[in-house]
Amino acid sequence: MIILMTILFAIFSYMLWQRWELSRFEVNRYQISSPKLKKPATVAVIADLHGFSYGKNNEKLLRETANLKPQAIFIPGDMLVSKYPDTYDTAYETLGELVKIAPVYYSYGNHESRLRDPERKHHLKFQQYLEKVRALGVTVLETESRSIRLGGNEVVLSSLELELDYYEKGRIVPMEESYMQEQLPLTKPELFQILLAHNPAYAPHYAAWGADVTFCGHNHGGLVRIPGIGSLISPQLTFFPKYDAGEFEIEGNHVIISRGLGTHTFHVRVFNRAELLAVEFLPES
Repeated sequence: MIILMTILFAIFSYMLWQRWELSRFEVNRYQISSPKLKKPATVAVIADLHGFSYGKNNEKLLRETANLKPQAIFIPGDMLVSKYPDTYDTAYETLGELVKIAPVYYSYGNHESRLRDPERKHHLKFQQYLEKVRALGVTVLETESRSIRLGGNEVVLSSLELELDYYEKGRIVPMEESYMQEQLPLTKPELFQILLAHNPAYAPHYAAWGADVTFCGHNHGGLVRIPGIGSLISPQLTFFPKYDAGEFEIEGNHVIISRGLGTHTFHVRVFNRAELLAVEFLPES
């Protein structure tokens, strides 16, 4: 009886802890310097919201984002959960408030890409969602590049939408060395290059392509993180993914992977709190 009570207490305590943990996020800050930058600038990065709401109408997330005073807000995908239309409404309402803070640039994650298929159950609702999101003034990016102003700098912002084959469960599908250049020819290499690419498994390809900094999400920090080791499993069901969360420097370029703000399917975060990213860009003295 004592053993059973101990087990039940442990399970109850864990459930309470997870409920508490999933209601919180932290702000993590990064600095990137480059001789290509002439003026300082700050951006906020919101990844993998998946229709979550922190406080009524996401007031906590919106307040913390506004406190950063960003010149832009970057979203590297998965604002919603493809099979749950109510998350589209939460995403739309949140985007409507974010555009009041700073220009918003939103690229596709695998959940958005999935809904491009006309055979998908909620394809029509997703098309309606996109029309409304664009009407808000959100810049929705597919696979493309464009020059933007960022805190007094002219930079190139690019977005890569990977085919769904690259999200295959159980393995990392190899990427051809020429893939990036074929899909997204590098433009204006003399300018600072920012890339939004949802899947971090291909981080070395993004750096080799020429992105000075790439922002990714997708892995949710691995759901469960082991202190001193890292994430246990990726959403693609690969164990101990190398590019799980945090900053990686590859060939002199930076890849920053967000642990994300939401979850789906498996609502678990162990030693892996959700995060909003604040990234400061600085001229290199």
